[in-house]
Amino acid sequence: MKKLTREEADRIEVRPDARTSFANNIFINMKPGDIILLEPKDWKQKNRAPSTFLRRYERKSGKKFTSTKPLDGSGWIIERVK
Repeated sequence: MKKLTREEADRIEVRPDARTSFANNIFINMKPGDIILLEPKDWKQKNRAPSTFLRRYERKSGKKFTSTKPLDGSGWIIERVK
């Protein structure tokens, strides 16, 4: 067991108690200004794009994201705006 300071605890990425995927955990832990490239191998939902998940998550959490798809098909560029 180790005692943590507030700064150390804030740096640790966490996941909610509910069942979530790897990509969803990344979205939850993003801070404003963070940008990621989500590769297709990391997104397991074949019937919908990450932008669909992000729009629903925005309504629940109040966070804002932008999602764009590069022309080379390398995945999705996701930025947390607010």
